[in-house]
Amino acid sequence: MFQPVRKHNEYLGYRAGVPGTGSTNSMPILIGAALIAIAILLSTFVTALGTRYVGIEGPTEESAWLVDRLTGSVYRCQAPERGKAY
Repeated sequence: MFQPVRKHNEYLGYRAGVPGTGSTNSMPILIGAALIAIAILLSTFVTALGTRYVGIEGPTEESAWLVDRLTGSVYRCQAPERGKAY
């Protein structure tokens, strides 16, 4: 009905890094943490490059504004003639 009370040294064996018990090699943990950090930084970098430019429509259909979010530059785009832009 009741669980037996364990002594302090009986349950320390389940912890990693306790001297004399279990595995103390933390290299796989560090490699895994580094891979996760690299993946997060890479995905942030790709997202930032993918959304570098933002297009804003102008008051007329003949012009639009392109904003470079990385440098803050603003470009005015104008169609030479009516129709599809190339």
